[in-house]
Amino acid sequence: MIERRIVTDALAALLGTATGKPCGIGALPLVGGKPAETPYTVLRSLTLSLAGAPFTDLHEDASTHYQVDCIARQHTQAEWLADRVRTGVLGRDAAGQWLRPLSIPGWSCYARGVSLDAGPEDDPAAAIVSYVIRFQLDWTQAG
Repeated sequence: MIERRIVTDALAALLGTATGKPCGIGALPLVGGKPAETPYTVLRSLTLSLAGAPFTDLHEDASTHYQVDCIARQHTQAEWLADRVRTGVLGRDAAGQWLRPLSIPGWSCYARGVSLDAGPEDDPAAAIVSYVIRFQLDWTQAG
């Protein structure tokens, strides 16, 4: 069975590399023990679906769902960060390979998609802008 924590850690690392900005898991990221300056992302684990062969309990397939909150001070900065997040998760090269692989021992991520792209949500009272994107990652056990 796929270990969710390993997937979450790999996706958070991918987001940090793809954006060049800090990524927190479920919370504001820390940089040097202090809260990160904007812009940054927060990765949240959502649902997990498992499926397997009809007469076994091997759970050979899994779908993991995540939400990425892009946090910024300005609308354009939030959109810039969201563009980097989408490219990092969904981008492919000319041969159709992922630009940023997700390497999980024993598993292969064969499909990635956006299930929600909510766009920026300005909150003038809070002086921040958040942009929410939800992704589905589909996995199968590597044979």
